[in-house]
Amino acid sequence: MLRAFRVSGSSMEPTLRTDDIVVVLKKKNISINDIVVVEDGEYGFLIKRLEKFEKNGIKLSSDNKNSFSPATKNIYATSNIVGKYVFKINAKSLLCKLFYT
Repeated sequence: MLRAFRVSGSSMEPTLRTDDIVVVLKKKNISINDIVVVEDGEYGFLIKRLEKFEKNGIKLSSDNKNSFSPATKNIYATSNIVGKYVFKINAKSLLCKLFYT
């Protein structure tokens, strides 16, 4: 099942930017360095890179090393993974193409 999420914040720049739309697919074959969406009870849906597998879950990281995300300190159960990044849509660019061409 495909799901879409809007990017908010700078933690995944330059790969993903605020207002990009990320489309993810629920997959079982998740690998290190994949971009995933994880559901967090405190922060909601997070879009991060899978850094490593731990004994009790996964550790996430941000692409932007100049931006701190407290969620990267946590270990998440693999059951919290909503999906794996498939593609993105730059919403601003799409709107410009739709309304100015």
